[in-house]
Amino acid sequence: MAIPETANLLAGFVLAHAAWSISDLPEGDFLVPLAIVETEAGRKLTRFEAETQEKAIDAGKAFVSEQQPTASAWALAREGQINTSTGKIDVLVVEAWGKGMNEPITYIQPFQPFASGTFKILGPAAPVVSGSILSPEQSEPLLDALYRGVSTHDQAASLWASWQ
Repeated sequence: MAIPETANLLAGFVLAHAAWSISDLPEGDFLVPLAIVETEAGRKLTRFEAETQEKAIDAGKAFVSEQQPTASAWALAREGQINTSTGKIDVLVVEAWGKGMNEPITYIQPFQPFASGTFKILGPAAPVVSGSILSPEQSEPLLDALYRGVSTHDQAASLWASWQ
């Protein structure tokens, strides 16, 4: 599947915004799911607050689906956890879509929450297409564009290196 660079750059910007948003959250607080939709008129940020994270995420997914016909790209970020061989780890999940894509790409970025003592970005994001994590060779050009997108975020770009 061809992934437009605009989708990856926007995914990186949204990843940076999500990381910046949670980089100082106290224990028990979570990222309010957020989406940025790109149209001819520019970028628009929308946050999704609800009674539960699940309802907020569902609202975000419904929103980007509604926006897709008039959007050139969109990216939706949420916080979650994944199971690993050593237990659960916290992750930022960014789904991104650009014109011409049949389905969004997903980036899973592990992190260490601020409440643990220090906010940290843990390793590179894992790109996922059609439910499968891409190989390192497939991931490299996508991650290059993703992190170029991170570097366009005014607040997070200067902090990213210190978070690693």
